[in-house]
Amino acid sequence: MPCQRRDDLVYKLELYFKADAEYNLNLEAIRQQVRLIAAKWEMETEEFDINQVSTEHVRRLIDDLRSIPPQMRGRIVSSRGKVLPLSGSKQLNVRNTPVLVLRENARAIGVFPHLLGTAYFDLQSSLDRIWNSGPREYVQDRGLLENPIVQILADDPALIENGMKFVGSDVKLPAGSVDLVLQDRKGTDIVVEVETKARDDAVGQVLRLARSYTEQANRKLIRKMIVCADFEPGIPLACREAGIDLFRLTFQRADAS
Repeated sequence: MPCQRRDDLVYKLELYFKADAEYNLNLEAIRQQVRLIAAKWEMETEEFDINQVSTEHVRRLIDDLRSIPPQMRGRIVSSRGKVLPLSGSKQLNVRNTPVLVLRENARAIGVFPHLLGTAYFDLQSSLDRIWNSGPREYVQDRGLLENPIVQILADDPALIENGMKFVGSDVKLPAGSVDLVLQDRKGTDIVVEVETKARDDAVGQVLRLARSYTEQANRKLIRKMIVCADFEPGIPLACREAGIDLFRLTFQRADAS
């Protein structure tokens, strides 16, 4: 697929998979989404069935993945039940998951899925983020702040609201992983989505997770919340209409009067 240069940057998505793997029922939908993203953002795209690529190709790919700065790629070796691009023996893990590589001018700059601190970035949510923000903005303001924010709020949830208690982080649900589950002083559980910059997809994400949480935890009353460093202009209105509490991080001088 042809691509367009923007400020001399050329982005490419590479999808690696095993056609006869157990996830093949979802594979066509993933392939279609990758193509749609590439068309929307004028990116190159290429697909590789692992059964049809050389051992040398796979070796170079693994080297490329390991060369991505850790703060960008996070953890990529599977362990403790997390399905990641490399197996425990450091081999390409496409038997258990498709692997998506984001390249900038041929250099690998991102790989999905991955684990960044306690936050698990699965393939679907990562594709959604790139679809909404585009590859360049995704790279510029991707969730590098998200894991530290999760840790800070887990240690001191009262920073958000007096009487707030920590329940869990990276909570697994059928609809995905919840960044944080807190509980307010009235005993109401709160599903919290942490974002560097909140966009429209964050609203949909927290609504999906909240619905899934109520079903799994059998809780009729919960609160929904987004905590972010910044947000797009329409987010406050969208949150109000959806019944989501929106918090933006702020800084104040310690010597302010």
